[in-house]
Amino acid sequence: MLSNLHLDLTLSSYCDNSHTSLIPPRSCESHPRGKWLSVSNEATARRQCCESAGYMDARGRLSSHLSASVYAIDGIIEGVIMTYTVGIIGCGRKAATIDDERRWMTNYDEFPCCHAAAYTALPNTRIVAACDPSPEKLADFQRRWGQCTTYTDYRALLEKEKPDIVSVVTHAPLHAQITMDAAHAGVKGILCEKAMATSLEECDAMIAACAANRVKLLVNHPRRFHPTFTRAKETIEQGAIGQLRSIYAAGYNKLIHNGSHAFDILRMFCGEAVWVQGELVEVDDPHDKDGIGAVKMANGVTAFVDFTSQQPFGFRLMGTEGVLFIDQFRDGFTLINFEPEEVDPSKPWFRYTAKRAAERYFPNRRPFDPPMQAAVKELIAAIEENREPQSSGVDGRAALEMGLAMHASHQQGGARVALPMQDRALRVLSR
Repeated sequence: MLSNLHLDLTLSSYCDNSHTSLIPPRSCESHPRGKWLSVSNEATARRQCCESAGYMDARGRLSSHLSASVYAIDGIIEGVIMTYTVGIIGCGRKAATIDDERRWMTNYDEFPCCHAAAYTALPNTRIVAACDPSPEKLADFQRRWGQCTTYTDYRALLEKEKPDIVSVVTHAPLHAQITMDAAHAGVKGILCEKAMATSLEECDAMIAACAANRVKLLVNHPRRFHPTFTRAKETIEQGAIGQLRSIYAAGYNKLIHNGSHAFDILRMFCGEAVWVQGELVEVDDPHDKDGIGAVKMANGVTAFVDFTSQQPFGFRLMGTEGVLFIDQFRDGFTLINFEPEEVDPSKPWFRYTAKRAAERYFPNRRPFDPPMQAAVKELIAAIEENREPQSSGVDGRAALEMGLAMHASHQQGGARVALPMQDRALRVLSR
């Protein structure tokens, strides 16, 4: 008897060879009598599940490569949960081991949060292969996340495994070539770590390769999917601090590698940037230096970005009627509104209306989807709905462009650099 059956349905090709048309007739995950069906004959299960869920055309043809799990209610097959096969390229910290770290996850992610943990936790993704040049890392990956086929050459993984989804979890200088090769190999979705690449030329090539091959590309900025930030954005849009005027964003060093998070958040709250001005400070990396500067957003907001002070990630959003604080070490956000109080009649020259601060704290409501899992879900939704994901390749490119513009400003003696940048070849190597 087979329980929680993963089926490789390899009958003749469906007419458009697309996952997007393979949707169960109705959701059954929450049904009180729903369960994974135990079946003794795989061929029977294939036929039953596909006829029941309507996954065949009039001639009984199936997708040429469909992995699925049978779902039944009261012994009657109600549908199929799609299972996307996954290949992970790069088996280091963010791919496999970051869950060992605890002290700095607040307002960044929620456990489990490495790529392997996210895929393992979801019912519709299955890791089939991992790649890394280090045999030791591959052995540790298997020890932590179970047996899968391992490779030291990612091209062999793409050719032999033909995964539906690929995670690109290497250092940034390798992102572009791996992403383009994966797109040309026929994957359906790519989840690429930030920073997206090392130059705008590379970003453009990645985006073009994915578009030409109908591949969905998501660049991983976890705060995009964290309720601290999504709720803060909603709160500001509801007028809680009046009109947003300025943002102060601080973080640890490395303007491209770490600053990418801050630049992405600026766009999340404010839209596009129109110019960047700043300077760099070399601390421990001759390429990806620390930096500080200003960013003018198209909506009129001025942002100050500080990746020189070595402070934890923090955001202060200033409005005409209040301030919203996001602190890396305090879950959720704090809202301060300034309320009028009586003016001292003995000081008629004091023309300001005196105000007092009213502070309120908004913790996150749990449970919520860990941002890494939410990113995977968003990529799958983009595949199935044939749309661009949140935190798309275009978003990843724009975040990188702001960091590169600060490098360009430093090279020009602190001059303002207008966006979009004309120099698409400027390259900064980062982790």
